Amino acid sequence: MRIDIHCHATGKGTDIRKVDKEVYFNAEDNQHWFTRILYNLLEDDLVRMEADLNNDRTISTDEYFGFIHKLLLTSEEIDGIILFALDAVYSPRTGDLDERKTDLWISNRFLSGKVKELNRRLQDEGSAKRFFFGASVSPNRKDWESELEYVLNQTEAVLVKLIPSTQHIKLKDDRHKDFYNALTENNMPLLCHVGPEYSFPEGIRNKHLDHYRNLEKPLECGVIVIAAHCASPVFPVFDRNVMKDFHRFMEDYNTDNNIRLWADTSALSLSTRLPYIQEIVETFPSEWLVHGTDFPIPIDNWPHLPLVTHDITLEEYIKICKTKNPFDKDVRIKRAHGFSQLILENTEKVIRLKK
Repeated sequence: MRIDIHCHATGKGTDIRKVDKEVYFNAEDNQHWFTRILYNLLEDDLVRMEADLNNDRTISTDEYFGFIHKLLLTSEEIDGIILFALDAVYSPRTGDLDERKTDLWISNRFLSGKVKELNRRLQDEGSAKRFFFGASVSPNRKDWESELEYVLNQTEAVLVKLIPSTQHIKLKDDRHKDFYNALTENNMPLLCHVGPEYSFPEGIRNKHLDHYRNLEKPLECGVIVIAAHCASPVFPVFDRNVMKDFHRFMEDYNTDNNIRLWADTSALSLSTRLPYIQEIVETFPSEWLVHGTDFPIPIDNWPHLPLVTHDITLEEYIKICKTKNPFDKDVRIKRAHGFSQLILENTEKVIRLKK
């Protein structure tokens, strides 16, 4: 099965008390000038792709989920999409909810129900495609044990997703060992953002929490880890390129054909990452990679020029430009750059699938 391992949910709810019934999104009390611009660009991009069904120039929660349902149903390249929950920000000291610094909260209860709803719809339409639920449980929260128990035993979660910088999580903290041990005992992989994070105000302010070396603790506890974005920089000049070092780090944990540390290819089609694509293809073995888009982060086709960028042919470029479905566009861009088809199929080997 060809699965996109990295796709975000989003929405327009503003009442944090209704987080189990709606996506909560409110960055206005904690905004950063860069994310203010980014959020407007992302919404404009979704409007341009015709996700705005009622023509009010904004994308509601229902419109977004209806749109990604349509994209998966009509995709020629992928069979499944993993949608991410995102837990709130909790104080590392007290375990209490930090409402002001929580800009986006997609609860496990809301998203697990939404994924079931989308899959029923696909089934009713006679489609064999499906969405998968990617949970998020912060080990900082006081009640992480009960929340993780809910995810493990009452949902069909296939992984747990964390953005350490955004969620104020110090992965190396010894207090999280029980959390990691619980993931290991239940064969639940952990997908972590690695590298610069510009999509959230707290991510920009706490970049040090997203360094790949912080993955040592969960790996030492036996957790299967997926590092997002191959630890690649986002902006040349501003971000340090540590991909060679990260590859050596992966080698330490992937021995004897036992892969414990994977990397995903999400957001690599972003125009600012173009200078790094060839290095990624040549550095990371396909056997260690899984495919992801990072949708709705933009999937740019214009910079991937024929005969200029990494031997992309004119025929490949024309096909990419004619592709409207962003999930298909991302696959075709990566294929043209030399990524193996294997990365689309590897996800099924990594995620936790209940029989």
